[in-house]
Amino acid sequence: MSRNRKPPTTKIEILGAALDIVREAGALSLTIDAVAERSGFSKGGVLYNFPTKDILVVAMVQHVADRFAVDVEERRQLYLDADSPTLAAMIDVTERWIENELSVARALMVANLSFPGLVAPILELKSRLKSNIQTETADLTGALVIWSALEGLQFSNAHCVALHTDEERLAVLAELRRRVNVEGRR
Repeated sequence: MSRNRKPPTTKIEILGAALDIVREAGALSLTIDAVAERSGFSKGGVLYNFPTKDILVVAMVQHVADRFAVDVEERRQLYLDADSPTLAAMIDVTERWIENELSVARALMVANLSFPGLVAPILELKSRLKSNIQTETADLTGALVIWSALEGLQFSNAHCVALHTDEERLAVLAELRRRVNVEGRR
């Protein structure tokens, strides 16, 4: 590996490798050795950045929360005319995460069993999102209904207990978009 690497890039590369392992093989396959092999860094290099597996897992959760937040903010800019730009963005991001990131959600659920308090970054993110939504809409109850529907879709898919078809899921998402005044946009 090049000595000119910047530490944040190294950490992000290691986190990316760890998330790839979790996506492909599940949370139980996550080991420092596997991350070192996947990332191309030495085991010592991985341990330098993440001294324990617990620290790596906590950093992974923070990284996932940060990615979700960035995705929402990027999409939010497309919906500034919506009834709630944040909620409209969350519909898009949740849809994409259901399609592409469910294995990460499943792994985080498993990891949460071993690491109490692991969800703190997710709860902090949700608190910020709720605050944004509260400032954007006069109908907080209606917004929370939409958000709850999104979480229901995400969690039922992540737990492999979704009874809806892909068509039905898309119809639900279309209805949620209609409710925030962004019908037909994605």
